[in-house]
Amino acid sequence: MKFLFLLLFVPYFLHAQQAAPSAERISQHVKYLASDRMKGRGTGSRENDKAARYIIKQFRKLGLAPQGTDGYRQPFTAKVRRVVVPDSLRPTNNVLGFLNNDAPYTIVIGAHFDHLGMGKQGSSKAPQPEGQIHNGADDNASGVAGLLELARYFSQNAIKEPYNFLFIAFGAEELGLQGSRYFVNNPTLPLEKINFMTNMDMIGRYNAGQG
Repeated sequence: MKFLFLLLFVPYFLHAQQAAPSAERISQHVKYLASDRMKGRGTGSRENDKAARYIIKQFRKLGLAPQGTDGYRQPFTAKVRRVVVPDSLRPTNNVLGFLNNDAPYTIVIGAHFDHLGMGKQGSSKAPQPEGQIHNGADDNASGVAGLLELARYFSQNAIKEPYNFLFIAFGAEELGLQGSRYFVNNPTLPLEKINFMTNMDMIGRYNAGQG
């Protein structure tokens, strides 16, 4: 009987252990997204699109279904409102992956993957921001890392949860929550089927001294 128990539950236990969040993977995600070569992931930049491709690659590896309007992508045009620049209209995307548990309702887990780029789109606190890389490790590579680890956990834990999960990496949030607004106005899943949402934003700002 003990042998049968081991046969049944050891594979499940190992699978659950493998799905557990990993500090090493979280660190890898943050280091990649916030590296100097990503140049701050400003909306409309090549590096911003590179970040979108990185997230798509992770979603695909986890077996999440595309839930955008163009595969995993939901393209839209963002407008830079805070400063006047030549390229004030910038193409970007939301990135959406869906975990279907055949449930009637869905939980949305979101995080924005854009940041301030090279300081030309406003919002920087630097005295002379233009030309400076705004890496955005905390805001919001940390949130994207959390999003990806939750996607890994719920897709790999061998448990069929009573909810579906829609993982959304929003674009152009630093320009005034444009990606999330675009999704709400153009949902790729009926809003009445969404139970609630949790937003992973700046989760790297941990202070043990605060209760």
